[in-house]
Amino acid sequence: MIFEVILEATETAVYTMSAKGQAGYTYEFQDISHPAQFLDSMWEFYTDGLFTDVTLQCDSGQVFHCHRVALAARIPFFKVMFTADMREKTDGLVRLPGMDSEVLSMLIEFMYTSMVTITQGNVEKLLEAANMLQLRPIKTACEEFLVQLLDVDNCLGIQAFAELHACTRLDREARRMVLFQFEELAGQEEFLEVSFDHLHSILSTKNLNVKRQEVLVDALIKWVSHSALTRLGHTQALLHCINMDLDEKNFFRTILKSQRICSDLSEPERIHSAVISSLMPGFTIIGLSCKKATTSMYIIGGYHWHPLSEVHVWDPLSNIWAQGTDMPDHTRESYSVTQLGPSIYVSGGYRADIVEALNALWVYHSDQDEWTPGCPMLGARYYHCSVALHGCVYAIGGYRGGAPTAETEFYDPLKKKWFPVANMIQGVGNGTACVLRDNIYVTGGHYGYKGSCTYEKIQMYRADLNEWSIATTCPHPEYGLCSVSLNNRLYVVGGQTTVTDCYDPKTDKWIKLSDMKERRMECGAVALNGFVYVTGGYSYTKGTYLHSMEWYDPEYDTWEIVGTLPSAARSHGCVCVYNL
Repeated sequence: MIFEVILEATETAVYTMSAKGQAGYTYEFQDISHPAQFLDSMWEFYTDGLFTDVTLQCDSGQVFHCHRVALAARIPFFKVMFTADMREKTDGLVRLPGMDSEVLSMLIEFMYTSMVTITQGNVEKLLEAANMLQLRPIKTACEEFLVQLLDVDNCLGIQAFAELHACTRLDREARRMVLFQFEELAGQEEFLEVSFDHLHSILSTKNLNVKRQEVLVDALIKWVSHSALTRLGHTQALLHCINMDLDEKNFFRTILKSQRICSDLSEPERIHSAVISSLMPGFTIIGLSCKKATTSMYIIGGYHWHPLSEVHVWDPLSNIWAQGTDMPDHTRESYSVTQLGPSIYVSGGYRADIVEALNALWVYHSDQDEWTPGCPMLGARYYHCSVALHGCVYAIGGYRGGAPTAETEFYDPLKKKWFPVANMIQGVGNGTACVLRDNIYVTGGHYGYKGSCTYEKIQMYRADLNEWSIATTCPHPEYGLCSVSLNNRLYVVGGQTTVTDCYDPKTDKWIKLSDMKERRMECGAVALNGFVYVTGGYSYTKGTYLHSMEWYDPEYDTWEIVGTLPSAARSHGCVCVYNL
């Protein structure tokens, strides 16, 4: 290394700094704070109006003075505009018709700061603008935000919005909800406003999750009668979607006749009567649906003299089992499993060699058959409950250090972070939880010193109030139970007896149902295709782990053995995923 020093006597002194054997030595210095400082400086230039060379004008006439190079560097729309042979390449003013001033301000701020706040109030306009400007990161973030908000009461509108703006993932998840929860969806106000083309597409889908044909007919008639003058002509086309045929001439004659004679009939009753009397020979609205839901049951891990890590997938239509990718942690047991959309979440547990609670979270992506690690829970726990509610995963109670904990937390998949919420009234381990009418119900479990007592109350959590309360008392309190919700009722199965209890929160009453075929401690249970399926478990009377599966048919109040698991297991996850 050579540098010069200018002396006062105008003489030049030359120093050599190179060392022997190090002529090729270099040092690549990087200032890690440089990107942030650069962005900060650019944002300061923007807010102070320094060095700006282009003006953006939105629909309202409001203008924003920006830096051409910054716009081109971050937003593909402007890069093309400023490099192609377009007038805006040299003009100082760029007009953006249809662009909302507030949304444009947010996108400009994102460009300079990398930050944007998405809310329910701005997400649609923000996505539309990002789509127009080809700002993919913002569009993707808005898609994920809307996926998080998906519910039965908005999935139809969100699906139509997703199709309009080519949002592939959002369209897929909205469609999954529409098809899987159609029966509940048909009772929503949003259903009445859906377009003919959209409803035709839904009813034409072969794997629509509807058990009874009359449910499809009732939904169709409800939609037609909502605007009978404009929709009666669509009746035949919609009936074709559900494999039914109508004598149209007779149908319209019957409609006109009923209007003259039976003026007291409501529109749905009139149309229903006309459909029944005008069906072609051989067709009936009573019976099993012509649709075949493609819902799969997933059995995750469990225990059979040692921890299990296998993933087994059962197709009820073909009665065939397939095997998925094993869980990454082969030594973990007593974890909790729940499902949110196509993803299955496995949280907590402990390792067989040391009974020490874990806070680990693993996520199984059923569409890709792969596992990824998730953000660890705030508190380690095992033998706890987990459920999905409002796009988040809740972890409830469980054991830590041998004692039950009342702590509850939820995981937000969008923010990839856990948040604490109110503690349970009574912490329990080895209880069971499910979601019913937007509330979480926790049944049974152990409490007290080393879990020596069985809790007889059912605790209910309301997320909107962040509040726990006692909903009712379980008629047969136990631990090692399973609970599922079906048809707006809570079913409690398993444990050391064959008792099946059903709770209706609307009437606040319990009903004792038919007994199961087997006693199943720590079994799995899931509502699937209108039935309650119960899988595996441990039989204390037989002293064995169970292979068998049985289902409960609520229509006939009967249990039936319907198959076997690939391997006997208890303490396993049992969830269902609707496949598109």
